[in-house]
Amino acid sequence: MTACTEHTVKPGDCLWNIAKQHLIESGIDKPSDKQIADETNRLAVLNKLDENGRNRDLIYPGEKINFS
Repeated sequence: MTACTEHTVKPGDCLWNIAKQHLIESGIDKPSDKQIADETNRLAVLNKLDENGRNRDLIYPGEKINFS
């Protein structure tokens, strides 16, 4: 199975769950909290969710989260 390269945020999504689902789709059956936290941080940096004073916890429906 090939993992997606992008996720479109839907109402109710949070970065933690997006990161967890991406790890599962990438072949990690039961990712640990540390793995999910590391992936959440990686995605926040990759998608520049911390820039210009932005709160990485605030993602919006329709926003694209890139995985690579």
